[in-house]
Amino acid sequence: MVKLKFVLAALLLALTSHAMAAVQVSNKHIFVLYPGVDSVFGSYIFMVQNPGAQPERLSFPVMLPTETIDFQAQEGLAPNELNLGADGGLTIDKNFPPGDTLITIGFKVPADVNNGRMTLKAAQPFESVGMFVFEGKFQINGPALDIKRNVDFSGRTYDTYTVNKGEAGKTYQMELQGIPEGRGRLWIIGWVLAGTLLAIALALAWFSRPQLPQGAEDTL
Repeated sequence: MVKLKFVLAALLLALTSHAMAAVQVSNKHIFVLYPGVDSVFGSYIFMVQNPGAQPERLSFPVMLPTETIDFQAQEGLAPNELNLGADGGLTIDKNFPPGDTLITIGFKVPADVNNGRMTLKAAQPFESVGMFVFEGKFQINGPALDIKRNVDFSGRTYDTYTVNKGEAGKTYQMELQGIPEGRGRLWIIGWVLAGTLLAIALALAWFSRPQLPQGAEDTL
């Protein structure tokens, strides 16, 4: 995974324009995704570029999926530089040194009965958001995705799903299908079965209750 991050960092550098005057987030973003049980884990990777000669402070929202249930600052960030914003989203607030800083954030989104969802809200325009799925372990469906199969990176094979030419403020929703299933379906089946057995027991108790002889009600 570490080797892959360096390969993807080189890819981001190669594809990102350096024509800027102030520190800013690059316009290329990458998500590396792999399945858990009833969940999907991922690393969100992007660059922050400072063309100046001095460190500069930048605060900006992070484009993690809105469904994220757990996250962790990884490469390029201290834990106190990644914080919850007022709207419940994540915000980075950091002094960035001159040059390019690779940022990596680990995260987890839930899945249920083989399916999950990733909703991305673009805080700024982007050139591309690429999603790398390890060896085709699951599929991503969404609007206008550029899909490539069996792409080799760092000696491993990935399926890639890319959203191009993103607009600021727009929401992009992806459906994740084929996630390994845990015990969620067993719990559903168990509750349905328990409810069915309870209904049968109540019905048997009702129909097998002792019957009073005809006319006995009048003597009570």
